[in-house]
Amino acid sequence: MRIAATTLLAPLSVVLLGVTAGCGGGDTEPAPEMGTIQTAPPETSEPEIPQVEPVTRAECPYLSVDEVSRLNGELATDVRIDDRVDPAACFFYSADGAVQLTTTVYSVESEERATELVDASAPVGESERSDVEDGWTGGRTGGPGGALVVLARGTQVLAVQSTQEQSVKVQRVAELVAPRVAD
Repeated sequence: MRIAATTLLAPLSVVLLGVTAGCGGGDTEPAPEMGTIQTAPPETSEPEIPQVEPVTRAECPYLSVDEVSRLNGELATDVRIDDRVDPAACFFYSADGAVQLTTTVYSVESEERATELVDASAPVGESERSDVEDGWTGGRTGGPGGALVVLARGTQVLAVQSTQEQSVKVQRVAELVAPRVAD
């Protein structure tokens, strides 16, 4: 009995194709293992720097509306805080209802990380050096977009931002706030 060559070659070529695909001479990576299906959301960690928002109308625990008006050079008429962080982040508003100045203190895991955050916010060469009593050090910038002073001391980072262009005004606020929030 004579069997056609194509009838024998078709199954044999499928087997050989499977064998050669499965053994690539040891140079190929093993096939990935099957994963598992997660039925619960993955665990998330809190961000290192929490986002703060003006959530509560209240007095700032370390800076008054009068002090902001005097030091920042613009009448502050309202203040709101975010007391989910300690000390509270403070948001001072002008008469037109816009935020004119904010103060926030962050605690991070190490002094090195605090310095990194200051350097990222007020890079050397792009900012003026800023030092405040009790070892706070960092930088300040100012211009048409507003002014920023960011300082570190230990594991704390203090950021003071203003819509004012002159960084010297924000520096005065930082000089008043820093000793008040030091732990």
